Amino acid sequence: MTNAPAFTAWLDDFFASYYRHRPVNATFIGVHAHDERLPDYSEHGLGDALADADTLLARLRNLPNEELSAAEAIDRKLAQGFLDIQRWELRSRHFQRGNPCAYTGEAAFGIISLLRRPFAPVDQRLEAARARLAAIPALLMQAQANVRAAPPAWAEKAIDECNGLLKLLRGGFDLFLRDPAVRGYF
Repeated sequence: MTNAPAFTAWLDDFFASYYRHRPVNATFIGVHAHDERLPDYSEHGLGDALADADTLLARLRNLPNEELSAAEAIDRKLAQGFLDIQRWELRSRHFQRGNPCAYTGEAAFGIISLLRRPFAPVDQRLEAARARLAAIPALLMQAQANVRAAPPAWAEKAIDECNGLLKLLRGGFDLFLRDPAVRGYF
């Protein structure tokens, strides 16, 4: 039982927002409610993420004065710091507005995250991978709309990530399905 029910409810909302805006991270963490999605880095999606961060920070400032455990106090500082950083990143010309790897990395790791651990039957994970594959063109169109200039090293890394994803798509799934550990999980 917590002595901080308002903070606990706020923290639940923080994580719900985190997972909704970062579905690939959610998959890696073990939250599978968003396995079929890639992030929305459109202007609308980035605006929603910023609005969530602003709202969560305002709500955090207005929480009643509750006695927090040591762990809850750390959670509060970490969540507040994360939201402060997100607000800066979402308003900057970097990250989703300047780094093509924000897109290529999410595309590649969106697929890889579904294959790394046997959290569900392979057919279910492959169906989520199909949905994420189908979402890659929209994500790359968002990159085209948002990233106007990038340092050459970032562009080169994004190309490397695309080449790696192409290798996965051109034979990696077959290797994955031939793995004895995967076959035993059907």
